[in-house]
Amino acid sequence: MGKNTTTRWIADTSFDCIDPRRRRFRAVARIGQPEVVPRDGRLAAYARCPMSFTPFTAERRIGGNDTFHALCLAIQVMRTVLKVFVRSGGRVFFPGTSSHIDLDDPTFLPLLDLAELKHQGPRRVKKKRRK
Repeated sequence: MGKNTTTRWIADTSFDCIDPRRRRFRAVARIGQPEVVPRDGRLAAYARCPMSFTPFTAERRIGGNDTFHALCLAIQVMRTVLKVFVRSGGRVFFPGTSSHIDLDDPTFLPLLDLAELKHQGPRRVKKKRRK
């Protein structure tokens, strides 16, 4: 990445995290506009996708066969970073909640929170009266 290059971020999200020492922090994930790197001599053209995942990793470019592939790989790198963090004793929550993120869900949405469902209590089904 050149010094005068500014990344055009096209998507971002955040996660509330607790590390193994019980310190809480906010992780911010950003994906940039994928770009095609032209063919250079014997090196074929390929694509790079900028990504940043603060505080886990500095901004970097993830390479792929084309822009779609590079984008998919950048998202997968973020998912892998979160999985390693959880395997190391960390926890990842949907922002502003106590709901754990489903790291296998493509949308990174929270898992079903059983405590919240229990708090709401059972729902009654209204029966229709016969006329």
